Amino acid sequence: MTNVNCGPFRDLLPCYALGALDPDEARAVEAHVRSCTDCQTALKEYQAVSDGLMYAMPCPPPPPRVRAGLIARLASARPQAAGRRTMPWWQWAAGLALLVLVTLNVSTLYQLNALQRQQTALTGELYDHQRALSVLAYPQSRTFTVSGEGTGALVLNSELHAGALFAWGLGSLDAAHTYQIWLIQPDGKRVSGGLFRPEPGKRFATAYISLSRPLSDFVGMGVTVEPSGGSPDPTTPRVIGTTF
Repeated sequence: MTNVNCGPFRDLLPCYALGALDPDEARAVEAHVRSCTDCQTALKEYQAVSDGLMYAMPCPPPPPRVRAGLIARLASARPQAAGRRTMPWWQWAAGLALLVLVTLNVSTLYQLNALQRQQTALTGELYDHQRALSVLAYPQSRTFTVSGEGTGALVLNSELHAGALFAWGLGSLDAAHTYQIWLIQPDGKRVSGGLFRPEPGKRFATAYISLSRPLSDFVGMGVTVEPSGGSPDPTTPRVIGTTF
């Protein structure tokens, strides 16, 4: 049956199809549509094109009470929605992955730096060993017996202005200390001949000595324990030594 009083409801059918009415008006439209075949047909047409209806047939301005109710609901829902707002899980996952990546990069960089330092130290030690052996094998080198807390041999060559110390039985040192070689002048003054430290777990050490002056300017050699960077003069008693 067609209801002759459907005029006011016809204006609300587009809004009802879009779900834009308040509950009271929506219930009134539903009750009217059940008894009005014309409005039933019109509503079906609006619902069929509901995706574009808001652009083709805009709803009339809602009554003041509907507008006031909508504003009140929005005002009460806004803080609650903001309080429930959380970071999406994928942002947490991305942040955690970035943290793990940075940690791995820092750890890898530290390990690479440590390996580079070890490689540099081993290269320097190998070079010193090779130079020491070359002094030992060079013609006209002179060999002296070294004694004290340890034993060993000192090989010097005036032509090369170089020497090599081969020592056994020296104690291990911590990282804060090293052995320092001293060349003794006739007046008793000591001139540094270099630093060395036995390899961990080994009591044998090889050290290359570069002579700043001819061998005839010195009368002996001694070794003392000094701070890791060396000292300008001996600060501890001699552990091994020899005279020329």
